Amino acid sequence: MFKQFLQNTTPKNQDLKKLYLLIHKYGPITKADLIEKTEIKKTTLVRMIDELLKCKFIEECGLGESFVGRRPILYDVVRNGNYLIGIHISRMKTNIVLLNLRYDQIDQESFIMTTMHTPEFVMLKIKNIIENFMEKHHFDQEKLMGIGLAVIGPLNRAEGMILKPESFLAANWNHVPIVKLIQQAFPVKVVLEKGANAAAVAEYHANNYLYENILYCVSGGWGIDCGVVVNGMILPDQYADQSGYGHMIVDLNGNICSCGKRGCIVSYTSFQSIVRQLESENALLGNMSKELFQKASLTEMMEYFKQGDKKTERIILESARYLGIGLSNLLNLFRSEIIILNGPFLYEFDGYYEQVVDNIAENIHEEKEVIFSQGWLQENAAAIGAAILLFESYFKDLNFSSEKSVAIF
Repeated sequence: MFKQFLQNTTPKNQDLKKLYLLIHKYGPITKADLIEKTEIKKTTLVRMIDELLKCKFIEECGLGESFVGRRPILYDVVRNGNYLIGIHISRMKTNIVLLNLRYDQIDQESFIMTTMHTPEFVMLKIKNIIENFMEKHHFDQEKLMGIGLAVIGPLNRAEGMILKPESFLAANWNHVPIVKLIQQAFPVKVVLEKGANAAAVAEYHANNYLYENILYCVSGGWGIDCGVVVNGMILPDQYADQSGYGHMIVDLNGNICSCGKRGCIVSYTSFQSIVRQLESENALLGNMSKELFQKASLTEMMEYFKQGDKKTERIILESARYLGIGLSNLLNLFRSEIIILNGPFLYEFDGYYEQVVDNIAENIHEEKEVIFSQGWLQENAAAIGAAILLFESYFKDLNFSSEKSVAIF
């Protein structure tokens, strides 16, 4: 019934959806606050609230504060009974989360990606995990609002396809119709977005919309990607595609990059570039074969680097300097209020995060105040963001005539 409500595009229902969306964003909220945000007449608002209450889409959830007279009733969305699923597929891991309509995480499961994890095998595992969620938490496809997919790019969203991602361990990941594969198993609404964008959206919501301008950087070992939220909206890919961030030049006479140019960020910060630097300086660990590198998991690579000597540590921390310089350029460009840094070195290598932050701070405009963070949701951010984008896609058709609106990604 709730899914039908969101799919109904009649003018009357659109008004109810707008009200529901405002309650979802600002709830628990009083009638008086809703009137202020919507400028709907009180009698009309009361009728609309009663209708949403009758359908059990919203509920009374206590009393607000009042300095004079009776305390007002608070309204919020009914959070349980309908569910969202978010999936994040990366080179290292696939992560699946189950959320309620308040974006609270109910369940989560993940698995490491290996040479066995072809698209077909990954789909089989995803199908089993989602079916286990449904059985464990007692809901069917009617109660499943849909599935959000956060995937390593590049992507063709219109065709629901992963194009030519780099560095998957298993074969056959080029031109994968991932949305079609998901819908063959679960005929529900599916939304596809790149992982960094989805993670930025999740962190935006996790901070209760406190920061409208967010730069989310994933320095994942095999490359770099960023998600950018500007004025509460995802920056469209035509302004900066996935490959653009990692191939920003930070040294005109620097290392040769895989793209053929010199001095790109990834030519200093990727696992491959660091291994190459170790080899050039005859460092303790500079003997990893190309075959071993291509088959190595994230855990194996991090263990490899952690066993290194002082020269290894110096080379890795130098890469943090170049990452900081590149990100400072992006901060100056996008005027972000907060930068969230994600990646294996940032989490697991002593001093790396601090080195990146120091080099960003040295190179951003002096008058600019920036908050640095490793995120509140960490490895679950992209999957949660994908689920959020799925739910908010139901409201894309709404037209808000005034500035008193809700940002929809």
